[in-house]
Amino acid sequence: MKKILLLLLLPVFLFAQKKETIKLNYPVKDYTGTTKSLEVIDVRQNKKLNDIVFRGKYYSFVFPTDDLSQDIKNWFEKTNKKREKGINEVVLLVEDLNISNEVRNKEIFCILDMKFSTFLKKGENYYFLKRYDNIISLNTKEVGGIPDLFVENTQKVLQTLMFETYRATPLDIAIPGNNLTDYNEILKSNYAAFSGKRLKDGVYLDYKSFFEQKPLENYQLIRNSGEVVRAVNANDDRIPARKIYSYVERGKVYKNSQAGFLDLEQDARGYFVMGNKYMLFPEEINVSSAYFLFGAIGGIAAGIEFNIKYNKALKGEKDKIYIDFLNGEYSFVK
Repeated sequence: MKKILLLLLLPVFLFAQKKETIKLNYPVKDYTGTTKSLEVIDVRQNKKLNDIVFRGKYYSFVFPTDDLSQDIKNWFEKTNKKREKGINEVVLLVEDLNISNEVRNKEIFCILDMKFSTFLKKGENYYFLKRYDNIISLNTKEVGGIPDLFVENTQKVLQTLMFETYRATPLDIAIPGNNLTDYNEILKSNYAAFSGKRLKDGVYLDYKSFFEQKPLENYQLIRNSGEVVRAVNANDDRIPARKIYSYVERGKVYKNSQAGFLDLEQDARGYFVMGNKYMLFPEEINVSSAYFLFGAIGGIAAGIEFNIKYNKALKGEKDKIYIDFLNGEYSFVK
């Protein structure tokens, strides 16, 4: 049905096609000098990127030689020519990289879906380092230059992931080579928050302490008109609400966000909040361009526009937004 609807929405003069190359030109130099090699394992079922439609044109996406694994490896080696002192064998697992169109409420969206994970290889085992797992969804009516944005974002995500990987401390959980693609479930089974036991009441300052179920000792929550404002201990050491990652009361967990403390629920996939992008990240709301044209007056107009959109987001449609237990980030992948 979506495909049929998409065709009906497209102009009849849709014939032009443009090829976008993900050139991998950004530097990915390992300034720590610890990386000896990079192996790329592409486990995607479909190795080709889909074409998309954007404002009357078809766009196709390719890597320089149309071989993602080799191109990323060449990219790494080009900016890391001197690796004689390196000792780490790094593995990049490409789990998902897909570009597509989607129709919602008779409007066309362009979707970029990426999932990459990195590991340190020691003998026959792998040790988790870093992961990026998220989706970018842009309305073709509201955002210009989406194909170029997707090309740039793909490169920037990979560059940032590599920089973080070079400095990451690997988890001490060994993943056998023949079970690498099952790493998520293997690692999840080692975190107390997924044990099925009642969650420990208390205050947690970060995602690691929550998923490991290690709350701060002897801290109590202080409320004002029902809202949590701080946590204190017997020595009157205070932690303001903004620094609390989450708290658990009577086995129920509440996750801090820019929209306040939200219920953090769990299903077979993991922990999630019910929300939407602009509710969790109000700074991404596109404010009125009048601010740039009319100075202070425009700024007031932009502020009003922001408040309208933010309030609309708070009352708008909400979906399950999961928390990645390996990096603490929200994942908008459905």
